[in-house]
Amino acid sequence: MAWQNVKLHCLILMYMWICSQASFEVDVNCWWNRAQPVGHNVSVVCHTSARGRAKSCDLFQLWVITPAHRHLIPSPCVRAKETCNFSIARKHTGHIRCMCNGKTNDTCNVTVRGGYPPSSPSRPDCAIEDLDEVIHCSWTKSNEPMIPTIYTLHWKDCDGKINSRVSYQENVVINRTEYMKSTDITAWVTAKNGLGSAQSEESVFNTGHIIRPDPPINITHTFMPLVIYWNMDCDNVGPLDKTCQVQYHTHNHMLDWIQEDDLQSTFPLEDSQPFTEYSFRVRCHCGYEENVMSDWSSVFSVRTPPAAPVGQLDVWSDCAPYSDNSCNIYWKEMPLSQARGEISDYIVTLKLKNGTEIRQGTRQSRDTGSQHRTEQNCPQLRRFPLKMGVMGVYVSANTSMGMSVPTFMPFPVRGQTTPEVDLSVMGEKQTLRVSWSVHPQFSDNVLEYVVQHVPVVPHLACLSWVRVNRTQTSVTITGDFRNYTAYNVSLYTVSYNNHSTFLKSAIAYTLQGVPPKVPQFNVQIISQSSVTLMWSPIPVHESKGVILHYSVGINETGYNVSSDSTSMHLSDLQPARQYQAWVSAVSAAGEGMRSVTTFSTPEENSLFTSILIAVFTLMSFLILVIAFKLVWLRYCSQKIPDPLNSKSFKHMNFQHAWPWLCSLSESPLKISELEIVENLHPNTPTSPSETELEKILIDVEPQHFQVPDGLGRTKEGGEKWLEDSEESNRRRVSKQDSWRKEYSEMVDTDEEEGAGGEEWWDQPCGSDYERHFMPSVEAN
Repeated sequence: MAWQNVKLHCLILMYMWICSQASFEVDVNCWWNRAQPVGHNVSVVCHTSARGRAKSCDLFQLWVITPAHRHLIPSPCVRAKETCNFSIARKHTGHIRCMCNGKTNDTCNVTVRGGYPPSSPSRPDCAIEDLDEVIHCSWTKSNEPMIPTIYTLHWKDCDGKINSRVSYQENVVINRTEYMKSTDITAWVTAKNGLGSAQSEESVFNTGHIIRPDPPINITHTFMPLVIYWNMDCDNVGPLDKTCQVQYHTHNHMLDWIQEDDLQSTFPLEDSQPFTEYSFRVRCHCGYEENVMSDWSSVFSVRTPPAAPVGQLDVWSDCAPYSDNSCNIYWKEMPLSQARGEISDYIVTLKLKNGTEIRQGTRQSRDTGSQHRTEQNCPQLRRFPLKMGVMGVYVSANTSMGMSVPTFMPFPVRGQTTPEVDLSVMGEKQTLRVSWSVHPQFSDNVLEYVVQHVPVVPHLACLSWVRVNRTQTSVTITGDFRNYTAYNVSLYTVSYNNHSTFLKSAIAYTLQGVPPKVPQFNVQIISQSSVTLMWSPIPVHESKGVILHYSVGINETGYNVSSDSTSMHLSDLQPARQYQAWVSAVSAAGEGMRSVTTFSTPEENSLFTSILIAVFTLMSFLILVIAFKLVWLRYCSQKIPDPLNSKSFKHMNFQHAWPWLCSLSESPLKISELEIVENLHPNTPTSPSETELEKILIDVEPQHFQVPDGLGRTKEGGEKWLEDSEESNRRRVSKQDSWRKEYSEMVDTDEEEGAGGEEWWDQPCGSDYERHFMPSVEAN
């Protein structure tokens, strides 16, 4: 028994190996029904077909795998087309795969599509088109299944024999050998795809009465009123037996044909509009039993005569804010239904403050900024600039039949306080959905709203606007909007006194894209542990979408910053390391390309070294200054004392700065000159008398008594003073008592007042400074 089990297992493994080596491919096409409600499970149908064949089919199995279940295909070897049906959640329809013999491989191909089951086709229309007597049958489908759908034409002859022909189009051909002439045939059409099938109504006709006649010819017309005429050749048929159909449309609605039935040979168009181009086509049948219609005739076009214009132009102004002389007038092209003739020019009437009127004409042709109308969707004709002093503007269209009623341009109101307005603009698939909310008290004075939009594109800005009734709070604007382009949407009001008021504006995109790279990204400030990154914001006309935020980071670490930011400070860095910084802009469509830069942080001791160098330099400078001063004092102030250091002058209140180094010439104090001389020889001539000395002192000007500076120079009359002093010394020879008297008389008046009754030179010196620089005569 055990040996039999071993043989069975070996046999199974051998079969599995043979099946895995089979040369074949399996195609699995699955369709799910889009018509079922959203949020529920959907019905999925999978069809399989194989190319090639497995060498052994006993153990081969094919599974269709979904996220929740496995569904076995009935045929073990997929020798023919097989079908399996199952239900699956809508969100899992994109995750269906197949498995051959327990494993997935490249030979199992899965295609999943969403579609609709077919609706009933129209009744087939069959006719013999030419002399070869082939029957052409055609029909129309009621819906678009979106998945491959097979149409089959069935026809049954008088003997009850049913034939069929398959087509993927809405027409099929029955050859002459497949039907009998002048016999009744019943035909119908069935439509079938992976999600369902449908059948049309039956069409019964005689093969001898389905010859299609030629289309009508010689189409003409008359005006006042507009009537269309044509001819239809039918053999052995009176004019009243013919039945025709007419289709027509205007030039502005080329795809919308309007059909009129049960006509014979004429068609009067009631309520035709002046100066309007109409297009017509006609088809008829000749009154035979089967009423086979001819093909449509060639299109016949005619333009009705012009008439006086009706209605008014749609005029708007675009004025720069806070400016009285930068204002432009725009108007939309008047529709032909209102112009009712060729517009030769537009008349602009200006009313000035002095009461005069100026009328100016502008051509109908558009200016340079509006020539590419299809490309820019620019409905304006001209930009008319206004000048100061204009109180009113009226615009009208001029045709050969007259002028339209002048339209007054609403002037903007400046400096008016506007209420709080909630403005919302959403872009979606070539449309802008604009909604707003205004305080009811303000809206009572509103005649209408105007929603203006202009692309934010340099040199391509094209203004456009839509007027909205005062009772509405939203509008959907459609047009040829550019993808990835910012539009500035503004809301205005027009009051009953024909003045416009700006309320609010917003930026919107109909389709957003990924932003470009952030320009001018660099590093501004670097320290051992932090860095400041700076960048320039992306301009609105280049951003391709609303910038939600900027993503800034170093290496693999990123942060989100506000879209208004242009810099970011990052810390917690390591010294002496190289980093890679980056920034990118993020919109609803995703993150843009990153702008990258590299930088290195300074070494850790570089700051300490800089501080030491600075301290060393400062200390060296101070040492040099002190040494220089000491040397200067040593050689410059050796014999010339500074009286300011004397105790006799310390009680004075000095209101000046101390002199620098040894210079005393900068001091504004007036001091007396003190001259110290050595003991003279007895034979030396005596000094002059007191009278002569006083006379000498009086004759000398005050500036001559200034003390020379430490460099041996004198200021003002200093040199003359030195020469006089040397000459006086040679002549002075006196006794000790007389010298004391002369010396005392040279003391300032202030000193004399505070000296008391005792002579100051008889008093002992108060300090070493005075004893050194001001010794007494006895000491010598």
